Amino acid sequence: MTVLRTRRSRITGLIGAALAAALLVTGCSASAEDSKTASSPGSEGNALPAAEGTTTYPLTLESPYGTSILEKRPERIAAIVPNAVDTEMLLALGVKPVLSSSMVKESASQSYLLPYDAENLDTFEFAMGGTLPVEAIAASEPDLIVAVGWADGLGGLSMGDYYERLSSIAPVVTSPDTKSRMLVPWKESIRVLGETLDLSNAAEKVVAEHDQYFAKVREENPQLAGLTATWAIFYGTGNGLQYLSAPGSAPATFLGELGFAENSRAKEFVTQSTVGEELLENIDADFLLIGRSAAGSEEDFDKLTGGKLFQALGAVSSGHWVGLPPRTADGGDVLWAITSGGPIGTTWAAEHIVPLISAKL
Repeated sequence: MTVLRTRRSRITGLIGAALAAALLVTGCSASAEDSKTASSPGSEGNALPAAEGTTTYPLTLESPYGTSILEKRPERIAAIVPNAVDTEMLLALGVKPVLSSSMVKESASQSYLLPYDAENLDTFEFAMGGTLPVEAIAASEPDLIVAVGWADGLGGLSMGDYYERLSSIAPVVTSPDTKSRMLVPWKESIRVLGETLDLSNAAEKVVAEHDQYFAKVREENPQLAGLTATWAIFYGTGNGLQYLSAPGSAPATFLGELGFAENSRAKEFVTQSTVGEELLENIDADFLLIGRSAAGSEEDFDKLTGGKLFQALGAVSSGHWVGLPPRTADGGDVLWAITSGGPIGTTWAAEHIVPLISAKL
């Protein structure tokens, strides 16, 4: 019997990052489209690529909440993470899940996941503040439930509240640390998926291609090297400005992959992410990336960025900042792509953002 022992993430439990993860979900539209029949990704109608022969079953799937046994290689996979980052990782591996959170259609599939036929996935409706529809998950008849990339508190849900019921339906594979309050780095999670699905080589290929792409980005944009940066999103007057590039977060990883240096000011937001007026000066860096969620009006965003405190920031006075709208011209959501930090979305986001940054330096 093979035991899959997922490595503990180094990320500590952070209340503020949990709020940021929840806000990531609320920043997208709240209603789901009607589900469509999912088509198979393989040329012969298979739900996933051929096995590599690197994983031995039965496989023990360990998590902080319990253990389940995967008797054989799964064929029907339900991806249940509220923001659908697990779905993105599966699609990157060439796997089409039988069920996904509706969030995959409300944002990502409108642009960078279109080539992966994400719009035709069967989905369960998820809304912030709701519950995980265990019955709908059971109805999809999965032989594996994927919950990698789940940050505790994401979408207002805790994995611990659902693990027992989910594992009674099918074996459950979780993120390396489901108690993390930050979104789990996707490279760890996709390797867990790769071993679970006997696609470890495919997972390493996704990681390698991603690393090669960003190595080229850094080579072509040496002006970013050594500069510090901030990634924050304005969620309207209710939730305000949220600092999302704290150390260990997916956005901080993304900025590092572009070539930016670690921002020492980011430590101010390790335990909370809300940026009140008294903390606004702490978001300063060599470059600022400030997104506007769909929950924040353009008028309120202009009021924030046109205010004296914001205008007094070094990056702003030097012109080294970019404001990003909820959607790109092709209908995509850069805010989602960076904050979720998936392998497909981050590459797409870099293609959109690097030219904007370079134009301001």
